[in-house]
Amino acid sequence: MASGMWVGLAGALARVRELDVVANNLANADTDGFKTGRVSFATLLETGIRDVGAGHARGAAGRVFPTVAPTALDLARGPVATTGGALDAAIDGDGFFAIETPAGPRYTRAGAFAIGTDGTLVTAAGHPVRGEAGPIVADQGPVSIRGGGAVVDGTGAVVGRLQVVTFDDPAALAADGAGLLRAAPDAAAIPVEDPQVAPGALERSNVRPAEQLASLVFLQRAFEISLRAMQADDQATGRLIQEMS
Repeated sequence: MASGMWVGLAGALARVRELDVVANNLANADTDGFKTGRVSFATLLETGIRDVGAGHARGAAGRVFPTVAPTALDLARGPVATTGGALDAAIDGDGFFAIETPAGPRYTRAGAFAIGTDGTLVTAAGHPVRGEAGPIVADQGPVSIRGGGAVVDGTGAVVGRLQVVTFDDPAALAADGAGLLRAAPDAAAIPVEDPQVAPGALERSNVRPAEQLASLVFLQRAFEISLRAMQADDQATGRLIQEMS
């Protein structure tokens, strides 16, 4: 395959990857606490590839291929809506709620909680919510979340306090589905002192649908340009073969 064809193919594949991210953003525009995914691109010199074991002279002229970098997250705060729900909570500031899942600890800005069948405070997906002193269990009457993240049972007793944590580099968090975020294995969760937790409210997704729809239009055009480049290269190759035969 001609190198020009490879360049066009690399561009088309990069746009397909970006399309996946944009489609996921739009699908989660109404998911509480969801953070917009961002795709960034890098360039890769053909000479850099050929230098690896090929003995090609460094610095020689070559083509530039687009490559897709790992998806980053836009951690900007989403709009906060007042719900009045007794077990809804939003973080007014930095930090994430700590959640326990079968795959290990996860983090989220989605604060729509519930009480499980065993009295444990859980997420909408049924994962236990971490408290500052461990799992939060309340089995006495209606339970509610108060300011600062205190969880109070029907007797008025504080049965736990929501654990809110942050990280030295929050940008290193990765999406893990269902509004959850995953930290790197060596990243330490740092408890937030005096977290600002607003009861009866939820942080919505920070996806801007209009922006994402505009991205779809751009991606369609960029993909078409890549296809036309591949077609032009193919036609040029065909003409060369005809002239030489």
